[in-house]
Amino acid sequence: MPVLQTELVSALPQLVKAVFSQPTDGAEYARVTVRPVQIGQGAAYQAEGLRDNKAYHFNFDEDAFLRFATETLDGRYRQILLVRRDGSAQYVLRRDGTYKKSGRSSVPRPGGAAALSHDREKRYLLSEGENIPALVDLGVFTPDLRIVKAKYDKYRQINRFIELIDDTFSSVEPGALTVMDFGCGKSYLTFILYYYFAVKRGFDVDMIGYDLKSDVVERCNAIAAKYGYTGLRFEVADVSRDKLADRRIDLLVTLHACDTATDYALDYAVRHGAKYIFSVPCCQHEINSSIRKGGDLDILLKHGILKERLSALLTDAIRADVLEDQGYSVDLIEFVDFEHSPKNLMIRAERRRAPREKNRSRCRELAATYGFSQTFLTLTDSAKKNES
Repeated sequence: MPVLQTELVSALPQLVKAVFSQPTDGAEYARVTVRPVQIGQGAAYQAEGLRDNKAYHFNFDEDAFLRFATETLDGRYRQILLVRRDGSAQYVLRRDGTYKKSGRSSVPRPGGAAALSHDREKRYLLSEGENIPALVDLGVFTPDLRIVKAKYDKYRQINRFIELIDDTFSSVEPGALTVMDFGCGKSYLTFILYYYFAVKRGFDVDMIGYDLKSDVVERCNAIAAKYGYTGLRFEVADVSRDKLADRRIDLLVTLHACDTATDYALDYAVRHGAKYIFSVPCCQHEINSSIRKGGDLDILLKHGILKERLSALLTDAIRADVLEDQGYSVDLIEFVDFEHSPKNLMIRAERRRAPREKNRSRCRELAATYGFSQTFLTLTDSAKKNES
């Protein structure tokens, strides 16, 4: 147990946290985080183990913690992060069962009783001190992996996105995973998503990012090469008209794909058997430009701002209903706090049953009553007619 006997023992006097991630087949937990805590007048260590989307907590004195590390953690996690008040280091599991130290950086932390209190600050999946190249390039982390105070809101938003992904995938056994990202743009979320799956969770990821602009795609491919992300590539394509990869996909992501581009991406996901969908819509002009008075909702069409908001809500409600008819379990959830972005809705869907006709007739009646069209509804109706 070279790492845990030497590095871990020497780190205990200044330990802020130890994170054991990327479990092997022999691991009992998907992830284990250990922190020093103050219990009564004595110092102790609390371990949080995640298993089947549940958290299990254990308190140890020093000797018991080291036994726990020896019997439960050693050699069973591909990556170990040790964060001390005077710095941090990462270790990667070799094939022979030993660990290789992969880096060290200065990550000062406040000490004292407050740092050991159970009233700790929120724990983020992407931790300060973790070697995440995209967060450094984005300016959220400094080169020595500390959070830039002015970018804390961005750091929190990115973690919120990964938490929503992790809510679904923390209980999924790592394996082959095909991901399509539509409208990837210049955002680093694509790289952070790849980091979560490939580095943090150990999935065998095949990920394609699509964007309209060739210069953006060229830049993103260069960044992927720079990070060594061999399973990530970018291509120029318009989801509404270009021929895309004709293959089954596991996960579709659309982050702020503009207007009906979201609908074409959702239709692509349904036709190619995507099990998981994470979509944050953007610029929903279609219904707003065509809706007219015709029923009980007319009171909401008198004022432009209300009409715009109603149109956006109708758009996403129809998308959710159509996805349910396609066999998906659907959640509409907050993505970021409203004060940071008005586009704060995420459609999260997981295919769990066979398609059925239940909601679309109601959607068609609404469209006929108020004179609007909705592309996802139209596309799936057309596909159904072609099948019959």
